[in-house]
Amino acid sequence: MIIVSACLIGENVRYDGKIKPCKSSEFKKLIEQNDILPFCPEVEGGLPTPRAPSEILKADGRGVIKGEAKIVNSKGEDVTEFFLKGAHKALEAAKKHNIKAAVLKSKSPSCSNKMIYDGTFSKTLKQGVGVTAALFEQNGIKVFDENEIEAFLS
Repeated sequence: MIIVSACLIGENVRYDGKIKPCKSSEFKKLIEQNDILPFCPEVEGGLPTPRAPSEILKADGRGVIKGEAKIVNSKGEDVTEFFLKGAHKALEAAKKHNIKAAVLKSKSPSCSNKMIYDGTFSKTLKQGVGVTAALFEQNGIKVFDENEIEAFLS
């Protein structure tokens, strides 16, 4: 079993309320070949859909977990605790199902494993991981994004 960002399979959990499932043939193959556990850490952490976009300030998900960074939404509200709560719920679910790998949404302050927005709300990306991806990696769960399905399948 693998954990998959719920938005990637078309669940209505994205911050903007839009449904944008991953439609690549590799992703469809992944879903067909594996038991999946859809999960949205932001919704499970208590945030509504839709919600204001959020970005990590000064660091990435690793810094948030250490208490060295926070997450704010575009209204200036600190939403760090929602992201941390959701990440811990995702880890709890992964452990319960003995999950060793995850396919998560790229560019997300929760799920990204490579690039996140820089905290300026200017659509500028920087290297870094989201909170859930960081927590997964710290606990031995390999994280891929929807653009790395081929690597996951091999």
